Amino acid sequence: MGKRLRRTAPQDGLGAEARFANLGEALALTPRHGERLRGRAVILIDDVMTSGATLWSATHALRLGGAGPIYVLVMARATKAA
Repeated sequence: MGKRLRRTAPQDGLGAEARFANLGEALALTPRHGERLRGRAVILIDDVMTSGATLWSATHALRLGGAGPIYVLVMARATKAA
């Protein structure tokens, strides 16, 4: 349903700021799928959320594509060891 607008580096080992910069404006909906989702609710599911950069980028692309309410489900949240 979506596409990468540009190649991105692997997120592994990057800090939060670098992860957001890496994925900024990297994802978009294809026009065909954008029409299907216009005004419709979408559920994004992520197995592990680290910084939230991937979810932010996907949500941003969905919003720009005209999707309706966007709900996010996360199975686990990664945190830094103390």
